Amino acid sequence: MHTRLTTLASAVALAVLSQTTAAQLARTRDPSAAPGPTGGGIPRDAQHPYAGMWAGIRTMPVGAGEIRFQFNVSDGKYSGAILHPGGGRAPDNNLTQTADGLTWESPNSGGGTWVYRVRLASPDSMVGTLVLRDPPPNLQPAPKGTLVLTRVAPEKSK
Repeated sequence: MHTRLTTLASAVALAVLSQTTAAQLARTRDPSAAPGPTGGGIPRDAQHPYAGMWAGIRTMPVGAGEIRFQFNVSDGKYSGAILHPGGGRAPDNNLTQTADGLTWESPNSGGGTWVYRVRLASPDSMVGTLVLRDPPPNLQPAPKGTLVLTRVAPEKSK
């Protein structure tokens, strides 16, 4: 009987966590909004391999969805932003490059900070992880996910 109650309690906790996480994620994007920008990629740069526009899939426990990033280089340093549907942008905070790849932070609308870590899987693809650091009490354990991104090709001149 104790095992059955523990299993039931775990299932209920997981369902509540999934619904709460979905609500947090839903506030960060509008599913009815138009897709993010599709053009504007820049050619690959061997000195700055992360520079450019990247598009792919973010997979979380509550599901998967499209995500886009743009990374620029100025004075040898990267800056970046998440590109939201409809043209909105959210700057990447504390963006750093190491031998292991890029790391940056993005505030979560419901509390805490998303920490992204990506690395090149090939010259035109990246893989990575994200985790919600300092999540609100209703999001325990902290949500985690993965990213798979590909470089958006530059628009061809006509």
